[in-house]
Amino acid sequence: MTFHLPLPDLSTLTHGEKDSLILALVARVETLVSQVEVLTARVATLEGMLRKDSHNSSKPPSSDGLGKKTKSLREQSGKKPGGQPGHKGNTLKQMAHPTQVITHALPEHCERCGCTLVQQEIRVVERRQVIDIPVVTCDVIEHQVLALVCQCGQHHVSAFPPAVTEAVQYGPNVRALGVHLTQGQLLPFARAAQLIAYSGERDRSFRSIVTAAREMVLRG
Repeated sequence: MTFHLPLPDLSTLTHGEKDSLILALVARVETLVSQVEVLTARVATLEGMLRKDSHNSSKPPSSDGLGKKTKSLREQSGKKPGGQPGHKGNTLKQMAHPTQVITHALPEHCERCGCTLVQQEIRVVERRQVIDIPVVTCDVIEHQVLALVCQCGQHHVSAFPPAVTEAVQYGPNVRALGVHLTQGQLLPFARAAQLIAYSGERDRSFRSIVTAAREMVLRG
C-alpha cells in the first residue's frame, strides 16, 4: 500500500503553519522508522527460522521438509555400490547336528508303473534347515514340603530351598531377563513387565523387576 501525503502550496503558508507542517512530517517519519525497524526484525527472525534444520539446530529431521536434502559426511570411495570383487560373503551355514530332523516320506508305490518302492534304497538327496526361536513359555516348578509324625511322637517337616521364600515368585531366569531389558536394553519397567507377561502368560509384576534391578545395582 502506497501512502500519498498531500503537499500544500508553501507560498501561501505563514511561518507558524510551516512550523506545524514540519513537526507533523517529523512525527510521521518517526512512526515510519519505528514500523520499519519492527518489520526488519520480523523478517530477520523468519529468515533465521527458514535456515534452521536438523543439522544446525535441535529440530528433528522430520521438520526439514521436502526442500531440505541431507548431506552425507562420508567421503566418496570411488567404488561401485554392492559387493566388491574378491569379497567373501557371509551366509547362513547349515548345522551338523540340528535340533530336530523331519523326513518327508516318499509314496509307497511308483507314480508311473504302480510297483512297490523298495524303502531300503531310499537316500537323502538334499537337506534344508530352518533356524527359528522356540515359543517361550513359563516353566512353573512347584515346591512341596512334607510332614510326618514318628511313632514316637516326633514331628518331622522338610524345608523349602533358601531361594524359595514366597507362595508365588519369579525365578532367577525371569529376574535376569527383567534386568537385561531394563538396564541393558533401556526399556521402561512397564514395557519390560508387559513383554515378560506376554512371553510367559503370567501377570506382570513391576515390583519384581524393580527389586531385581536394584539388587544388581547394589552388587555392582
